[in-house]
Amino acid sequence: MRFRTVIAILLACAATSFAQEHMADSLRNGILEEDSKQNPRAAIQQYEAVMTQFVEARQTAATALFRIAECYRKQGNRSQAIAAYQRLLKDFADQSKLAAQSRTLLTTTYNVAPDGPPAAGNQGDKAKFDRLMDAQKQEQAKTDEARARYRATIEEEMALDEKQLSLFRKEAGAGAEGNTVIAALEEKLIRLKRDLAAFDAGMTSPPARLGSRW
Repeated sequence: MRFRTVIAILLACAATSFAQEHMADSLRNGILEEDSKQNPRAAIQQYEAVMTQFVEARQTAATALFRIAECYRKQGNRSQAIAAYQRLLKDFADQSKLAAQSRTLLTTTYNVAPDGPPAAGNQGDKAKFDRLMDAQKQEQAKTDEARARYRATIEEEMALDEKQLSLFRKEAGAGAEGNTVIAALEEKLIRLKRDLAAFDAGMTSPPARLGSRW
């Protein structure tokens, strides 16, 4: 019985970790849709997915914590059991069924008032979620800054090529060599515009450019 309980707790913890990874992915996608792609509707869908996953993760984490408290109770470890039940009431009061069971066990088994001083423990899930959001926003800000710098280099390169193209058109005349240079610059400008459009569409990196003398 004890072995099965330990396995259940480990599986619950693994499920919580998996859910948190999905939350982080959804949050990153939401920030990308909102800030980089300027698509609030898609961003809202991603943020709503985060909140759904957050609720599911809380249920899983609360179940794992309750099972931990039960293990301590079965071992006769009074102080650890009380601390775990109290932490559940403090951090997962919204999980009504588990909170009610914890409150009953504290009162009937240990004669401890459920509203007594909470046991020391980690900060609640809301604080962790807030920290996750702050970290993701900071990370996204760095990404946006890097993307802005990269986009600026493409625009600078396009401006330089357009200036060169204008000069060649004025000075080269209709000679074969001049026409070859003009064609090469025009081809390069087309590639740069394509790269810029792909970059603005949210591609991780622009398509590889074909070899060119320019």
